[in-house]
Amino acid sequence: MKQLQPRISGELKAPGDKSITHRALVFAALTSGRSTISGLSPAQDCRSTIACLQALGLTVEPDKGLPGVAKGEPGKIAVASPGLAGLRQSSRPLYAGNSGTTIRLLSGLAAGLPFVTSFDGDESLRGRPMSRVLDPLCRMGACVQYQSREGYAPYAVSGGKLAGIDYTAPVASAQVQTALLIAGLQAQGRTTVTVPGTPRDHTERMFRHIGVPFQANGAGSITVQQLTAPIAPFHIDVPADISSAAFFMVAAALLPGSGIVLPAVGVNPGRRLIVDVLRAMGASVTLEHERTVSGEPVADIAVTFAGRLKGTTVGGDIISAGIDELPILSLAGALCDGLFSVRGAAELRVKESDRLKAIVLNLRAAGAGVTEYEDGFDIQGQAHLPGGSAWTTFGDHRLAMTAIIAGLVCDTPLSIDDTACVAISYPSFESDLKSLLK
Repeated sequence: MKQLQPRISGELKAPGDKSITHRALVFAALTSGRSTISGLSPAQDCRSTIACLQALGLTVEPDKGLPGVAKGEPGKIAVASPGLAGLRQSSRPLYAGNSGTTIRLLSGLAAGLPFVTSFDGDESLRGRPMSRVLDPLCRMGACVQYQSREGYAPYAVSGGKLAGIDYTAPVASAQVQTALLIAGLQAQGRTTVTVPGTPRDHTERMFRHIGVPFQANGAGSITVQQLTAPIAPFHIDVPADISSAAFFMVAAALLPGSGIVLPAVGVNPGRRLIVDVLRAMGASVTLEHERTVSGEPVADIAVTFAGRLKGTTVGGDIISAGIDELPILSLAGALCDGLFSVRGAAELRVKESDRLKAIVLNLRAAGAGVTEYEDGFDIQGQAHLPGGSAWTTFGDHRLAMTAIIAGLVCDTPLSIDDTACVAISYPSFESDLKSLLK
């Protein structure tokens, strides 16, 4: 029997931006003193960064909602750093869990420290390529010893005297750029890192906000030099995460009668793919009360159901502005009028899972017509998605959240193998969704 589709309505504050939270935490190590962060992400990934920084000698005092503290303001922490010269060698490997941002950014930090730092992660993280960060760090003077497989965790970074380099990354990775710039702030001479496409520029904006000296060269290129003194302690207000908000945006665009407001969402130009693609598909998406918070553009996002979506093509340089949102956008494509086409997204194959293959596998099982390519897929949209199938998440949080939304729009509910992995980025996702369902 075909299930009755719900609608979603109301206002929901999505959790703090994960990318900005990671950077605020790591950049606190560049100070000497006590910095504060409000609205930080409660994701397990960010807790991994906190644990690693604590192992290096930073003191982190989390408030309510994070481990160890029962009182205080939700989502606010204080991070006290002894300065780069006061960081200590960890007695055990820094365990990054499932977080690629944690292990890559902290590898850049470790490259300039005068001791050996070992890194490891979970099974998924051990399968993600690390040479894209570690090879240029070696060019700067760090030494990397892989402990199992060349180019992958676990590994150890022997830090020390670094020399600046001029590096152009082959892929549009903000993580790579940020890791090398952190190393560059500890290196003699100038370090220039250039990335292609339209990368998220959280690092550049945060550098400007907290007072890190740098030179913006345009076209995704930044130059830094060695810090001559610690930067001053700072405060960061973290906006809501557009990657988390994206699931509710697509749900509202697909479920008749829906209308939601997502306040204080970060709308960084390098993160707006979800907005631009939904608008291209005919969805009603408006940005209200646009302002700047801690250097980041922020807006209240309103999405109202406006009828069946139409097909579109997503590719080229814009992919980097929202590659993590392609799983949930593929669901919109499965229910559009026409063809939904994605190209240039080969990076999805080396995320927490092979997301391209997983998208194709699960949508086909749910009754969608999908053609897989090495760097993308074509989905022939249809008026209904039968569902009633098994959905395999591969332990990937974004695939799990996509599955939960798919379960609302399919004719017949799905059987999802794992939703616990949602906590990697959004622990309260299911309860937040339930609060919007009508």
